[in-house]
Amino acid sequence: MRPSDAFERSLKRSLDQYEVPYNSADWARLERALDQQRGPAWHASAGLYALLLGGSLAVATTLHLLFQMPEEPRSGGDQGAVALSVTEDDHSGEPSLVAHTPDVAAPEQASANSADARKGTKSTDRTGGASSGTEMPASRTKAPAAGTPSAPVAEAVNPSSVEKAIRVSTTEGCPGTTVDFGLENASEEGIYLWNFGDGSFSNKPRPSHTFTKSGAYEVMLSHSAVGGGSIMNRPVSDRIVIHEAPEAAFTPLKRAFPNSVPSVHFENRSVGAKSYHWEFGDGSTSSAVHPDHVFKKKGTYHVQLTVTNAKGCVDRREHVVEVDADYDLLAPKTFSPNGDGVDDTFIPEALKTLGAKFNLTIFDATTGVVLYETSDTQRPWNGRVQNRGEACLAGDYVWVVEMKEGEKYGGTYDGTVRLLR
Repeated sequence: MRPSDAFERSLKRSLDQYEVPYNSADWARLERALDQQRGPAWHASAGLYALLLGGSLAVATTLHLLFQMPEEPRSGGDQGAVALSVTEDDHSGEPSLVAHTPDVAAPEQASANSADARKGTKSTDRTGGASSGTEMPASRTKAPAAGTPSAPVAEAVNPSSVEKAIRVSTTEGCPGTTVDFGLENASEEGIYLWNFGDGSFSNKPRPSHTFTKSGAYEVMLSHSAVGGGSIMNRPVSDRIVIHEAPEAAFTPLKRAFPNSVPSVHFENRSVGAKSYHWEFGDGSTSSAVHPDHVFKKKGTYHVQLTVTNAKGCVDRREHVVEVDADYDLLAPKTFSPNGDGVDDTFIPEALKTLGAKFNLTIFDATTGVVLYETSDTQRPWNGRVQNRGEACLAGDYVWVVEMKEGEKYGGTYDGTVRLLR
């Protein structure tokens, strides 16, 4: 067995574990060079063997160290890879193995350098022949600069910069109007002080206040957050306008004259009013400025006047009226139809002087049968059925007078009369 064969196997065994590419043409060339120096030149060749073995061991050691190094984080596909190529020495022309390790760039430039390193590089195949040398397209991925966020960050909103708006339920009204106050975009925590401008204050976050007097009021809010800090002073955008109310006033005057209906006159003394509404306490009403009213029954009546001005503000006033007796249209209590010319007929005396349209009906108090009807003051009841039949017996009879509603003395009047024989 030739010494070169033993050396070749030894060298191959030492390099097999590192998967060094094997090229038979390179080894054949090396073998021919060794055969030419056998014999007397063996000692000289021994130096070449030692040199080649030392170089091979150095390559093996280098490869071992490279493969044992921990991998660094990679931003490109080839970073950290070891490339082996066979090149010819520029001086001796002998083949040699070269291990290529790409430069490790800084993290922010790793991707760009990896692409630039490949651009324009010519690879060599295992036979030592150069490839076509086509340039590979460079892929550049620019990494974000240090400290730059990878995604947009929403700008934080300062709560103190949010507009705080005062809201009110109404900005105008009449005396007695209640206004509700509130503050939008603000917490109910903290210290509140509302100044309503009429001498009243509140420390509630959302107060209600009743304005009892007319005027224009500037409402001011002072607010301090929890824990102190600056105090926000802000007025309501519009003044609270309370319009002046009218003043209701009247005087009741009783009117009682002979042969007339005893009515009550109401003298209106109101100020600043545009319309009037009277309630007399007996179910009757009126919109007249100075009305007269007849209280038909004895009793106590609470008369109320409500006045309204052009702004819709109202005022009320009340008086008590005492009525001493029922009003019966001055009807006689008795009559005696005996033909002596004294109280021979019956009709309420007030119907003769009022000049109002009426309807008088006479009823049997026991049976309720209608005995007589008339609408003419010249045809009173003479004590007979329908004024021409048989004479009615002595006793009590019921009379009812109906007057047209809406008239000054309109309504229903009734009473009893005793027939004497």
